[in-house]
Amino acid sequence: MKPKTKDFNFRSGKKYDGMMGRCYRQNDPTYPNYGGRGIKVCSAWIKDINAFRRWLMLELQANNITIEAFTNNSKYYQLDRIDTDGHYEPNNCRIATPQTNSRNRRIGVLKTIQSAEGETITLK
Repeated sequence: MKPKTKDFNFRSGKKYDGMMGRCYRQNDPTYPNYGGRGIKVCSAWIKDINAFRRWLMLELQANNITIEAFTNNSKYYQLDRIDTDGHYEPNNCRIATPQTNSRNRRIGVLKTIQSAEGETITLK
């Protein structure tokens, strides 16, 4: 079922706003993990939200995913960067399940400490 244009524009706009907030709004709670690390949105998507929408629609169609499933509170599918140190751009983004997205994380900094008993403990 093809989504209504109005619904698609509204729903894809919310995803776009979230992506932009993570990268450019310092008051966004997730900014430190995105924009604070230098993650950006490609210039084509910044200049034209419809370029993002065209990419999104092609991705959804290629993966046989409805816009409703993609935009249902991120319960079923999310926008994911393949390279977690890379930018939001067509060749580095995909539609993924929350499970796939949660496994695609950057490796945290490991910290080694000495316990009171003298054991070495590594923390993430």
